[in-house]
Amino acid sequence: MPANPIFSDDYFEAQQRFVDLAQDLGFEMEIIPHPSFKTEEGPVQMSVAVQGGRACEHVVFVTSGVHGTELTAGSGIQLDLMTRHAQNLPENTKLVWVHAVNPAGCAIFTRTDENNVDNNRNSVDFGGELPTNPDYEGLHAAICAPAISGPEWEAANSAIRAYTLENGAGALTQKVLKGQYTVPMGLFYGGTETSWSTKTLKEIIARYGAGAKQATIIDLHTGVGPSGFCEVMDLSSKPGEQAEWSLIGGFMCDAMDVLDLEKPATKLILEFGTVPFEQVLDAHRRDNWLKRNRATVAPELAAQIQQELKDALFVDTPDWCEVLLEQSRDVFDQYVMRVEQAA
Repeated sequence: MPANPIFSDDYFEAQQRFVDLAQDLGFEMEIIPHPSFKTEEGPVQMSVAVQGGRACEHVVFVTSGVHGTELTAGSGIQLDLMTRHAQNLPENTKLVWVHAVNPAGCAIFTRTDENNVDNNRNSVDFGGELPTNPDYEGLHAAICAPAISGPEWEAANSAIRAYTLENGAGALTQKVLKGQYTVPMGLFYGGTETSWSTKTLKEIIARYGAGAKQATIIDLHTGVGPSGFCEVMDLSSKPGEQAEWSLIGGFMCDAMDVLDLEKPATKLILEFGTVPFEQVLDAHRRDNWLKRNRATVAPELAAQIQQELKDALFVDTPDWCEVLLEQSRDVFDQYVMRVEQAA
């Protein structure tokens, strides 16, 4: 059980708590089962809870679990905000809570979907020429090392350090990790077609956002930045050149572009810091190794890798959990409760 009981221990607990709360609050519900991914542990689904009338000027989407490893934090934030604002929405505002955008990744606790697609690199035009990433391709053998200990792991780490020394500390996040479309079993792989999660979220946004004049999305993430600090990444405006996310493309928030609005949608990613970035990256590298070698990995080692990944994306202390909730409430108040309605 996490330090703060608003947060759940795994996807199946989080999913049930989300559905139960939404039903208790009288919200309209839509359950969308994953069409192909099944597990004996329970249903794998994206769940939608709608709060407010159908015809509203301002529609707000709050999404969790775009990365399966980050649902623990995102789901708890959703439960907290749903409870706090069950009865006090601004007039003419509709809230659409989307839980576990990437349900397969949430169910098996990995960043990507069932096809190793990173959904936050997937909202691109697959009918045109896909982005290239020579920096990633040059470093792929080190990022996705053939071993996670011993000489091969140390050699891979040395290659990553050498790249950083030559290109600067920001180059690793800005260039190498911005997304790649050539190595299907690599990290930050954007795919070769629109994923089920991206397609389904676009359909949800089109359905519940139809007729709105204003629209906002608040997408919940963890893993980058100082521990407990919330960086509000406003994709609606051009990032500064030094921003770690300045070169990343294919954000899930761009699914909002399906709406015909009077002014561009507000697209926000809330990125909460956890542990040092090197630790986060190493945890993802080990998880990627586990995917590539699962058939031969001892269950004890697999469990250790997943626990290290969980610890890298969720800091299970009372203080960290409370800071997450406080900052999420502040952002929600600013962009939802005090927003000016369209004329």
